[in-house]
Amino acid sequence: MSDQDMPNIEPKPELASEIAPEIEIDTTLKTDTEIADMQSDQWSRVSPLAIIYFFAKTVYVLVSGFLIYSLPAIAASYSKIKEHPIYLVFAIGAILGLILLGSIAKYWFYFYRFKGDRVEIKQGVISKHHLDLPFKKIQNVKIVQPLYYRFNNYSYIELDTAGSAQQEAKIVALPLHLAESFKQLILQIKENLPASDTSGEQQAGARQGNQQGKQQGSQIGQEVLLNTRSMKDLIIHGISNNRVWIFLGVLAPFFNSIGENLGKLLEVVGINLAAYLDYESLSMGIFILHVLSLALLIMLAIVSFSVIGSIFVFYKYRLSRLGDRYIRRSGLLTKHEVSMRLSRIQIAVQQQDWLDMLIKRTNLRFEQNTSLFSSNGQPGNINNASKLIVPSVTPNESIELIQDTFDVKRFTDIVFTRISKRFVIRVMAFPIIPIIGIFVVIGFASSMSVIGWGILSGISLLLFAMVWLRWWRWGYFFDERFVYIRKGFFGVNYYVFPIEKTQQVSFSQSLFMRRGKIADLRYVLASGAHKVPLIPEQLAKAQVDEALLVVARDKPAWM
Repeated sequence: MSDQDMPNIEPKPELASEIAPEIEIDTTLKTDTEIADMQSDQWSRVSPLAIIYFFAKTVYVLVSGFLIYSLPAIAASYSKIKEHPIYLVFAIGAILGLILLGSIAKYWFYFYRFKGDRVEIKQGVISKHHLDLPFKKIQNVKIVQPLYYRFNNYSYIELDTAGSAQQEAKIVALPLHLAESFKQLILQIKENLPASDTSGEQQAGARQGNQQGKQQGSQIGQEVLLNTRSMKDLIIHGISNNRVWIFLGVLAPFFNSIGENLGKLLEVVGINLAAYLDYESLSMGIFILHVLSLALLIMLAIVSFSVIGSIFVFYKYRLSRLGDRYIRRSGLLTKHEVSMRLSRIQIAVQQQDWLDMLIKRTNLRFEQNTSLFSSNGQPGNINNASKLIVPSVTPNESIELIQDTFDVKRFTDIVFTRISKRFVIRVMAFPIIPIIGIFVVIGFASSMSVIGWGILSGISLLLFAMVWLRWWRWGYFFDERFVYIRKGFFGVNYYVFPIEKTQQVSFSQSLFMRRGKIADLRYVLASGAHKVPLIPEQLAKAQVDEALLVVARDKPAWM
């Protein structure tokens, strides 16, 4: 391919001085000759280090998929495994050996090439796959540097196409500078596509973001730092967003064995757990104190796991803006770089749990679409390129970032209208009251004690209070361009999205709702559906008409 056929790609200057020391990626584009070498009719083979990638991925899928479901069977045969551990060693060795052979075969049959305005990948040992992906179909380019690639400055790139769950195209085991050059090449060629391919997207991007943010982000070659997270912030995020109960659920089949071994371990250090919790030899007050102290110790261990996980994922967090793109970099062992175009952001979500509200922090999330899955096939992964997360920021920092993306009102300045109180009646009528009724019948049939009736009454009041709190939190606000939704329970979440991002909008009304002249309104975006239930009928119809008018008149690009 001659130089005349190549787009005019200028070298990218150094990043802003305040963040350059934190970034190890070589962001300088190569010369036209080097870029021409990238685009070739010849197929290229990745580095043999791809074997490590295929091996690690296969082991991870095996452990997170098959092994977790087989935990009960392993727990049941635990005693036999202890008697003959050599069989377990041979089995694990054989499995790892097969995985290694398979990884070598995957590497041998893996090829890629950049040709013109498209990337092609051929892979597969038995079942052959040939991916031909035009650059204009690529939504995001993500560079990932796992721990095993950090020592030799290698990485792999993910190309998101906003398609199905299998949409991700990956080029594994590339030198880090080459991966960055491929990324710049793809983005540059996409920007130079004919106007017919990008006009809708440019119109959508022109309507987004406040003017100040656009002026800052449009400085050629300058990456503007928007947000960083300190170690203190990551610790706060780990404490307030504890999800270790999932890990505890996985360990449930081994609780008995863990308890026995834990007791023996404590005896080694001079702690007799059985005597510590001996109800018969201790007074009631001392026994309660021991139980509480043990519970606090367990909670401390759980919170510590969560904090460690937060640090692993968000270490050296940097959110910056380059032109019309947000770029998020973070990671302790595995470094991730996620890039998201502002015009493709569907919705901004500000989420506060009850603990976040106490410490005056919130989690901000920008979403692109729900069809994107992480490399392990699990939706909702925080390193998923479809979501850009800013952890544990202050509410002021959150709204400033939202206003940098969308020209919206501050949530504190909005008077949200609550949905109809019929929400409480609807939820109580089904399923709560029927369930409580069943327990009442059982109570009469079994002559339940006074304590039992007291517990049932307390649970009933608690359920009613929870439903009422859910209604009290649920509010909405509409203006000419945006839809604002407030939801929550003990915490509060705010959702804001442009009306022009609507792909579908529906109006539904049951007989119960028709009598009260209320209706449900449902917006469908590329990032998912969002419902505003039980609002005035005329308002719901007006919003449906407004959304259809905006989409028909402006013909905005959803992505």
